[in-house]
Amino acid sequence: MADKKIVDLNKFRNKKLAKKILVFMRIPIVILVVIAALFLSVRLLGNVAVSNITDTLRMTGELFSKSGGYPYATEVSRFKEATSIGSSPLLIYEDSTIVLGSTAKEIFSMKLDSADAKVLTKNGRALIYSNSSNEVILQSKTENLGKIIEEGAVVAAAIAKNGYFATSYSTEANQSVLTVYNNRFDKVFQWNCSQERIADISLSSNGKKLAVVAVGAENAEIYTRLIVFNVNSAEPLADIKYAGTLLLRVAYTTSNKVIAAGDNRTVVITSKGEAVDELVYSEDSILAVCTDDNGNTVVFYEEFGGAKTGMVRFSSSGKRTCSETLEGIPDCVTAYGGKIAIADSEDITVYSSSGGVTRTFETQNPPSEIFCCSGEIYTVENGSVCKY
Repeated sequence: MADKKIVDLNKFRNKKLAKKILVFMRIPIVILVVIAALFLSVRLLGNVAVSNITDTLRMTGELFSKSGGYPYATEVSRFKEATSIGSSPLLIYEDSTIVLGSTAKEIFSMKLDSADAKVLTKNGRALIYSNSSNEVILQSKTENLGKIIEEGAVVAAAIAKNGYFATSYSTEANQSVLTVYNNRFDKVFQWNCSQERIADISLSSNGKKLAVVAVGAENAEIYTRLIVFNVNSAEPLADIKYAGTLLLRVAYTTSNKVIAAGDNRTVVITSKGEAVDELVYSEDSILAVCTDDNGNTVVFYEEFGGAKTGMVRFSSSGKRTCSETLEGIPDCVTAYGGKIAIADSEDITVYSSSGGVTRTFETQNPPSEIFCCSGEIYTVENGSVCKY
């Protein structure tokens, strides 16, 4: 007779129950491991990553909630402009800001004291300041991160990918006081400029370097200084003077180049002040300057008396990647993820980094603004935010 295996039913039931419990607990365990890994990496990356993770967790509920979707009707009487904050639209009103989700649900709103607020965004954060106020606010997609109070009204500002930010204001003693703060609101750099007024500022991704354009006048002629600093020293790495040129915008790129665009030229230099490129165009013909998060910069200027528009793109490395001539003058433009989107009446054309057309489509009405979130194009048309 063959041997028979005797089965202990109690042990069998216990093993079966243990397997069921293990299967049931597997998903929560995996989730806990992922969350632990995220927060471990977040501690290494810094508090910008912390706020981005927090925003993502808080916005998860949007996926399961109902909303009217786009178009999203703004309150026209108070509405000023719209832009992107990370992957979400950010609406700026005279007295508040509102963050929208992918389905047009209102995720977060924040009150503002100044009716002329200006907003700069980078890596899921927004820096809010006003030329009539000395208050500077930092917000994420879901919370007010804090504020600082300067000695005077802020005339220029900048924000870096890692959360560092810079401000400039004037005092009785100085035309400009430039200050850089780290992502914990600690002051890490300050420079006083007695002769020139700072027009624009740009920080490197890690906030350790900054480029400044400062405008002055000498012998009845305007000039601009393009200055590059390391936040560890008030002694400039580069200081170049451009006589007869009013530089308006500056970008410190991820490739350690500085691109500055003005009324009659655009210049590209290294952080040490070495010349890389220069584009010259007619006096006062500049139409628009667009810069994406990496510092890729697109310059638009009038040609043939305004009958056509010149479009030149500089990559973050400082090289010209496209030079095109467009018919007429665009209504609004934007640069994002290496691409360029241009609205002309109801027609929108998207160009690649090399100037090739990658997409065309029509809008319901002529857009007054155009911006991009997570690769999707948004417009403002007749007081509504539209998504394409």
